[in-house]
Amino acid sequence: MKRLLSLIMTAIMCLCMLMALTGCSEPPNNYVGWNGNYQDSFLHDDKNLFSDTQRQELDEMIQQKAKELEMNILIYVNGTYRSDYETKDFCDCTYEAFFQPDTDGLMYYLDLSSKVPAYDYISTSGKAILLYEENRESIFSHMDLYLPSSGSSYESDQIYDAVVEFLNQLSVYANNGNTSHYYHDESKGTYIYYKGDKLYVTTKKPLILLLPIWFASAIIGLVTALITFLISKRHYTFKAKTNPSVYLSKDAVNFTQKSDNHIRTYQTRHRISSSSSGGGGGHRSGGGGGHHSSGSHGGGGHHR
Repeated sequence: MKRLLSLIMTAIMCLCMLMALTGCSEPPNNYVGWNGNYQDSFLHDDKNLFSDTQRQELDEMIQQKAKELEMNILIYVNGTYRSDYETKDFCDCTYEAFFQPDTDGLMYYLDLSSKVPAYDYISTSGKAILLYEENRESIFSHMDLYLPSSGSSYESDQIYDAVVEFLNQLSVYANNGNTSHYYHDESKGTYIYYKGDKLYVTTKKPLILLLPIWFASAIIGLVTALITFLISKRHYTFKAKTNPSVYLSKDAVNFTQKSDNHIRTYQTRHRISSSSSGGGGGHRSGGGGGHHSSGSHGGGGHHR
C-alpha cells in the first residue's frame, strides 16, 4: 500500500511540475495596445459622398467613440471595386498603415462601389478581436437594415445614419460581456487571449487549450504507474535479506595469503587532432529587404 501511494504521489508531482513549466511561464508578447490618441480615429470618404459638415460631424462622433472604447476606429466608405480577397488584404494593411500592427482597434469597410453583391468588411486588431469576433455577424445583420442592398440607389443621409448606428453597435457589443476567450490567427500562427488582466498576442497556446493535454497526460501517467506496480508485485516476492555468514563456520574458512598479480597489460592510444582543422562559423545571411511583416487580425466580410 505504501508503494502504491508513493507512485501516485510521484505522478501528481510530475503533473504539477508540467503545469508549472508549460502554463505559468511568461509567453512572448507582440501586443502593442492603444496609445490614447483618439484624435487619430476618423472617417475616410473615398466615395466623396459627404459634405464637409457631415464629415466633420462623423469624425467627431468616431473620435468620441474611440475615446470611450479606448481603441482606434477607422470607417472607410469605399468607391473602388475590389475582389473579396483584395478587400481583406486592403483592410488589414490599411489599418496597420494608420495605427501600427497589433494595436487595439478596427476598420469598418463600407462597399459602395456598385459591385454586386456588395462586400462589407470588419478588420479587428488587439482587444477588438476578442470584443467583436463572436458578434461580427450580428453586427453585419443589424447593419443590413440601414445600408442599401447591392445595386440600389441611396442618399448620403442614409449612409450617414448607417455610420452612426455602427458606432452604437460597437458600444452595445463591447458592454454585453459576450467576448471570445481566445482567437487563433491561423495565417500568422498567433493566439490572442487574456492572461489575468493582460492581453497577449503570442505564438504560445492559451491555458484553455492546454488543459485537455494535461488531463490526458495525468490519466496516462497514473495508469502506467499502476500497471507497472501490479506487474512488479506479481512477478517478485519481496523478502528480507539473508546474511550469507549463517551458512559458513568461522573456523572452516581461513585466508592465509594475499597476492595481487597483473596478468595482462593494455595500452590505449588516442589521436590528437590539430586545432587548425576545425570548421568555420555559420554563414550569416543579409536582411530580407522589402519584406512586410504585418500583425495579427481578426474580422471577416459580409455580402449584401
